[in-house]
Amino acid sequence: MSPFRIALIGLGEAATHLHLPALAGMPEAVVVGACDIDAGRRAEVARRWRVPTFTDVEVMLAETRPEVVVIGTPPRLHAELCLRGLDAGAHVICEKPFVSSVAEADRVIAAARAAGRRVAVNHEFREMPIFRALLRAVAASPSSEVRFAQLWQLIDLPQSRESGWRGVLVFRTLYEAGVHLVDYALALFGERPIAVSSVLSSGGADESMDAVALVTLEFSRGRLAQVTQYRLGKGEPQYFEVRVETATESLRASFGGRARLSAGLHRSTTPHLRFDYGISGLAWRESGRRREYLTRNPRNPLVYATRDVFAKTLRAFRDGADVPTSAEDARGVLEVIAACYHSAATGARVRLGQSNTTEELSQLALAGN
Repeated sequence: MSPFRIALIGLGEAATHLHLPALAGMPEAVVVGACDIDAGRRAEVARRWRVPTFTDVEVMLAETRPEVVVIGTPPRLHAELCLRGLDAGAHVICEKPFVSSVAEADRVIAAARAAGRRVAVNHEFREMPIFRALLRAVAASPSSEVRFAQLWQLIDLPQSRESGWRGVLVFRTLYEAGVHLVDYALALFGERPIAVSSVLSSGGADESMDAVALVTLEFSRGRLAQVTQYRLGKGEPQYFEVRVETATESLRASFGGRARLSAGLHRSTTPHLRFDYGISGLAWRESGRRREYLTRNPRNPLVYATRDVFAKTLRAFRDGADVPTSAEDARGVLEVIAACYHSAATGARVRLGQSNTTEELSQLALAGN
């Protein structure tokens, strides 16, 4: 089979650090064009990746006739560019956060159905080996059903140090970085939450910041998840940590790398000697004091995971199968995040799925200008 003709829109960090490295050497894909308004970015991509570059989206779409468009611009442009790609007859792979609001997601989903094309979203953390290992363990048996999960991020990155589109977001912490945590929580439980409650805070810093996020997600049968973000942390960074509780064991994943030798009495009266090593993260299961390692991440895990997303998505486009993360899945993530901001603003628990609530959330624009 001939490879898919791929065109990229947006040549910033997502394209140069994820999309182009992931697509390089993939037999399923050939990059026929790349577009950006920045001359320096175009020159660097043309030099390094040897692909034709363009300043105008419409010109690129007309001249290259792509079958798939990959969108890596700031999220406030995603909806418009998804619609342009669909109008050109292409499938779309969009970077996350998907779009700026639930209403925009609905427009894109409706346009894809009308065009007979598919829209996928690069939620690549689901495909990272350590996080995929937990999803597989949860799916292994009925006794592995998730009863409780904690997902957290503790880093030192206040909004004042953010550049580009991240630095001007009105709703930032949950939307920009929390999108990974919320998406993974939904993947773990395999459903959308029934209700959410959240508290957001500046953490004592600039009152315009939402540097601290405490979120509770309520799922069916009384199951709960907690999502915590603290973007002013001065200790060891914890970029993406997960703890999953089932009826029989705890499952853990730590992204960011570990190399640690520990010995002594740790939270028990039993001596231990343990060496943890995962250059880019590792996953394990715990039962009492017993620990079994599941897998480690490779080097460049984000590129590895993005390549996996692209390969699976292109096969799904060809075969008519389910993509790893669909526009509908990504819409659900946006609805949960919008509900979290709505809960924080009103001080109320927000139930999802009610018509009046859905209408309110669909009007909540998440991305700033």
